[in-house]
Amino acid sequence: YDLQNPFWINLISYLNLVVCALALSTLTTRFIFPQFSQEGQRMWILGLSPVPLHRLLSLKLRLSASVIALLTTALVVISSSSLALPPQRTLFFAAAIILLSYGLTALALAIGALIPNFREPNPARIVSGFGGTLCLIASFLYILLSIVVLVLPTWWRLRTGSMPPANIAPNPLPDLLALVGVLGLTLLFGAVPFSMAKKKTKKLEYLRLL
Repeated sequence: YDLQNPFWINLISYLNLVVCALALSTLTTRFIFPQFSQEGQRMWILGLSPVPLHRLLSLKLRLSASVIALLTTALVVISSSSLALPPQRTLFFAAAIILLSYGLTALALAIGALIPNFREPNPARIVSGFGGTLCLIASFLYILLSIVVLVLPTWWRLRTGSMPPANIAPNPLPDLLALVGVLGLTLLFGAVPFSMAKKKTKKLEYLRLL
C-alpha cells in the first residue's frame, strides 16, 4: 500500500496501537492479575508487617505499570518513526499507550485483589478462573472504548477532507480531547476499581480466607 497516503498511514498506526494494547491486556491478565493471589498462605505475614497491604498494592502498581509503559512506549515510538509520523502524532500515540498501560495494570491488580484465590498455587489456574475471565473481558472493553475515542478525530478529518499530508501535524485540539476521553476511561476502569481494592485491603479481610 501507498505509505504516502494519510489514510493508510493512520490505519497502520492505529492498528499498531491496538496490537500493543491487546498484547498488554494479555500480559497484565496473565502476570499482573494473579500476583496478589500468589501470596497464598503467606498473606498473614504481609498483613502483620509494618507496611500495610494497600501500600504494597500501590507499590505493585507503580513498579509494574512503569516497566510496562516504558516497553510499550518504546514500541510505539519505533513504529511511529518507521511510518515517519510527525513528532506531534508520535507523542499522541505514546501518551495513549501510557494511559492504557496504567489503566490495564490498575484494572488487573484491582480485580486480583477484589477476587483473590489463595487456595490455588498454580497461577495459570488462577487466571483461568472467574476473576481472570472478568479481568480479560473488562480489559478488552476498556481497550475497545479507548480506541474508538482515539480514532474519532482522525475519522472526522478523513470524512470532512481536512486531513493534512502525512508529514504535517494536524490541529492538536481534537487529539487532546481524545486523550482526555481516554483519561476518563482510565479513571473509570482503572482508578475506581483500584480504590475499591485498596479499601478492601485496609480491612485485612483476607486473613479470614486463609
